[in-house]
Amino acid sequence: MTVSETDPRDTEHLMDLASTEVATLDELAACVEGLHEVQRAKEALSRLDSDELRRVLDARRMAFDRGPS
Repeated sequence: MTVSETDPRDTEHLMDLASTEVATLDELAACVEGLHEVQRAKEALSRLDSDELRRVLDARRMAFDRGPS
């Protein structure tokens, strides 16, 4: 999209976009924290022994096969 700094509609769009900076940064921070949570979960799972991991996977599979409660 080409933006003209002299067209009032474009200026309004630029102002609207600029006003989302804080919210956008907050969303990004939440996404980064979510990624950190994923990494911590993967690390924790990697420390499980194979029997425990198999037990958890089997329980999840059975719950999935039963469907929603």
